[in-house]
Amino acid sequence: MPARATRLINADRAGLAALCLLLAFSVSVRVQTYGNPAPPEPADAAMVDLGEGVVLPRAEAVRRMVWTAACPLPVTADFVEPSPHGADTSLAAPRDPSDRVAYVYRGWTLEGPRAAMQLSVLYVQRRAGAVLGLNGVATRHELAVKLVVPAGCGASPEEAMAALRRIRG
Repeated sequence: MPARATRLINADRAGLAALCLLLAFSVSVRVQTYGNPAPPEPADAAMVDLGEGVVLPRAEAVRRMVWTAACPLPVTADFVEPSPHGADTSLAAPRDPSDRVAYVYRGWTLEGPRAAMQLSVLYVQRRAGAVLGLNGVATRHELAVKLVVPAGCGASPEEAMAALRRIRG
């Protein structure tokens, strides 16, 4: 019995040592991260990419009413933070529950009841890839386009984005 107790004690000591090393590594990474100045945001962080070569200055990224041929009412286009931790409350559901909501982010068009969650997952995945150096630079200030298509309107998100690009272009 004493040999078994000794083995457990040695295993406990090894586990405690591993946890201490992990804690020291974590603290040193945090100290190094906060000690180094943040790199400047890239120049394209001040621009919102609407696709097909059309960009919008971030200062002009405000709510817009987009008219399409398929709708008697305008489609509302908001520019939202894709981050799940952003201060933007427009990721909430639309006022009219029968309106359709779609998000357009970096070539992805997300629709349906889980679109806001999918947007957040794509954003976190992009940021994680940038941290690991897999997919280039991902800025903290990227914006997605939230399209609210009125009830009874047959316009697709692609049609609304094309109309939004024409307004800008």
